[in-house]
Amino acid sequence: MFQRTVTILVWAPVFLAFLLLGSWPLAIFFIGIILLAVNEMKNMVEPKGIQIDLPAIAFLSSGAFFTQPLAEKNLIWMFFGFLVYLLAKKVLLFPSFTLNSLAMNCFTALYIVTPFWFGYYLRSGNNGLAWILIVCLLTWAYDIFAYLAGCFLGKNRPFPDISPNKSTEGIIGGLLGSVVIMVLVGLSMNLSALHFGILGLLGGITAQIGDLVESSLKREYNIKDSGHLLPGHGGILDRFDSWILVVFVVILFQRYVIL
Repeated sequence: MFQRTVTILVWAPVFLAFLLLGSWPLAIFFIGIILLAVNEMKNMVEPKGIQIDLPAIAFLSSGAFFTQPLAEKNLIWMFFGFLVYLLAKKVLLFPSFTLNSLAMNCFTALYIVTPFWFGYYLRSGNNGLAWILIVCLLTWAYDIFAYLAGCFLGKNRPFPDISPNKSTEGIIGGLLGSVVIMVLVGLSMNLSALHFGILGLLGGITAQIGDLVESSLKREYNIKDSGHLLPGHGGILDRFDSWILVVFVVILFQRYVIL
């Protein structure tokens, strides 16, 4: 617990500082996080004979973040080019570059690159700082309340094979906490408390799905943590497993609910 707290006290101010800066410093920071996370995925799957092309994903990330204008259609074209590259690699390096490797590269790019790009896209838009902070606040609210409720009230374990310590009571506590925090955020912004309460509920559910997805990957590849960069937390994927899905919920909410 002490190690976990110290890591948060060091990591959170650094992360928030780059969110405040925005622009190219945040782009470089996010690309760095992406490469660390992709390297964790690479280390996870390589013992099973699956290849992750880290340089190609680094090129994809740099192009996606720095191609102007910052637009979704440009991201789609970047991914199309990445797919063509992987298909050509499949042909030229047959049979060593397998279909499993090709699929894992596509999954890794979608799972890791896309969320951080959309986080950067969100930060670069109108009231971007407020919205990216909402992503963080929603994610952290769910994590903190789920952790506390699980510690003090947790009895029932709904996912023993994926996440043995996860409890039903912790999940409920996390959802209640995320709803309350988002209602308070909505009131502070003079926006609909009901809408933000729904955002808290959907975001909390999504945060839990993200956590379970990453846990299932670790169980499948027989590792405890994705890495050791963040003492008490594990690796980058362990820390951002919920964030990388919650960012999509917040973007959809901002785009289609807060008109």
